[in-house]
Amino acid sequence: MKTRKWNIALSVLGWLSLAGLNSSAQASPSLDQVVVSNLVAQAQASAAAYAIEWKVGDQADFILNLGGFGKGTLKKSVTQDQGDSLWIVQDVEILFQKQKVEILLSKVDGKILKMLVNGQEQEVPNDSIEIISQEYTEVTVPAGKFEAVYIVAKTADAPKIEVWINPRDTVMEGTLKQITQTQGITMTMELKSFKRN
Repeated sequence: MKTRKWNIALSVLGWLSLAGLNSSAQASPSLDQVVVSNLVAQAQASAAAYAIEWKVGDQADFILNLGGFGKGTLKKSVTQDQGDSLWIVQDVEILFQKQKVEILLSKVDGKILKMLVNGQEQEVPNDSIEIISQEYTEVTVPAGKFEAVYIVAKTADAPKIEVWINPRDTVMEGTLKQITQTQGITMTMELKSFKRN
């Protein structure tokens, strides 16, 4: 069961990292696209290996650092349970920009059924993630010190994604920290707090 939970978190990681990068045909992604990309990867990773058991009210708050582009926050929460799917809402604030990402996620297989960015429906990303390595470790973030699985991966749009996850001791897919490098932007996301319902 422990391995299945890590595998599901990894699967969700894949689609969350891809959503924003694929939501626009621009040659260079906006900050919004990079953030959405990371969010999609996190959600998909958690769902593929076993049925998602997240609850309405589960919430995770993150600190974002986009290097020279500034700092921000990300709040992710489960807002609706529709039986075989869940609505996940992610509110992002970077400098004076705000973005709302809503994802309808299958509880059975972790697939994104529908995605809205600021109320506008987006094409669901289908880029695949390649796992380079994974190992058990510990990580310290503002929310505390956790055992974690450290995963290094890449996609066609992101040559390096590092993520530390622990779905057992946190909420949703269990992201504790994530560093994504894509087209000249390095985004770091760290768990500040979480609430399990």
